[in-house]
Amino acid sequence: MAPEEAQTNAPRRRGRPPGSKTKTRAKRAAGGGDLVGQLNTMVAELIKKNRQLQRQVAKLTERAGKSSATKGVERGIRTLQRRVKKALGTTTRSGRKAAPANGRRRKAATATRRRRAS
Repeated sequence: MAPEEAQTNAPRRRGRPPGSKTKTRAKRAAGGGDLVGQLNTMVAELIKKNRQLQRQVAKLTERAGKSSATKGVERGIRTLQRRVKKALGTTTRSGRKAAPANGRRRKAATATRRRRAS
C-alpha cells in the first residue's frame, strides 16, 4: 500500500477545519462617563415617550367626553394607562408572600427545643 492511499482513506475529522478558529476580541468595558451618557439618553427617551403617551391619553379622554363613551375608546385609554405605568415602573404587588414550595408552614424562629435530661 502506498503512503498516499493511507492518507486518503483516513477518517475525516468532524468540526471546524484547522485554522478556522473564531476570532473574538474582548470588549472594553465602558467607562463611567460613557455609562452616564448612555443612561442620560435612555432617560430622555423614556421621558419623551411618557409625554407622548400622556398626550394620547388626553386626546382619547376628550374624544370619549364628546361622544358617548364607546368600549373601544375606554379600552384604548386603559391600554395607554397600563403602558405608561409599565414604562415608569410603578407596578404594585399584593402584600402576600408566595406559599412555600413544600406546602408546610415554617416553624417560628423563637421556639426553642428542650434538652433531654441525661
